[in-house]
Amino acid sequence: MSLLTTNEHQESALATQVAMKSLTREPGAIERTRNRFYDWLQVEFDRHYHTLRDGGYRRFLEQRHPEELERYDAACEALRREEFSRFAELQTLGLFLHTQVSEKEAQFRRRRNQFLMAMSATGIITSAVVWAYLHHEQFVQLCQQAVIAGHAILQLFTTVL
Repeated sequence: MSLLTTNEHQESALATQVAMKSLTREPGAIERTRNRFYDWLQVEFDRHYHTLRDGGYRRFLEQRHPEELERYDAACEALRREEFSRFAELQTLGLFLHTQVSEKEAQFRRRRNQFLMAMSATGIITSAVVWAYLHHEQFVQLCQQAVIAGHAILQLFTTVL
C-alpha cells in the first residue's frame, strides 16, 4: 500500500492535476494512463527507497541504539516524501512537455498535409487551365456537353420532385 496518503501530498497531487488540466485538455485515456503511471511510480519509488533505507545502518541502529531508530525512521520518511514530491513534479513536467511536443507534431503534420493538398490542387487546376488554353476547341465542346448533361439532370430532378 502506498504511503502517499497524507493531506499535504493529496493536496499537492490535486494541485498538479488541476494545473495539468488547465494547461492541456486531455482525453480520459491519457488521464487514466497518467494515474496508472503515478501509481506505478509511487510503488517503485517506495520499493527502491525502502530497499535503501532498510540497509545496514538501520540494522545497526536497531541493535545498538533503538531510541535513535524512531527518529531515523521519521527523518527517512520525511525525506522520502520530499524526494517523491520533487520527483513527481519532474515526471509531471516531463509528461506535460511530451504532451506539448506531441500536439506540436500533430499540428505540423496537419499543416504539411494542408500544404501538400493545396499544392496538388494548384497543380491539377493549372494543368486543366493549360490544357483548356492549348485545346480550346475540345474544351468548348466538352463544356457544351457538360452544360447539356447538367440541364438533363436538372430536368430529371425537377420532374421527380
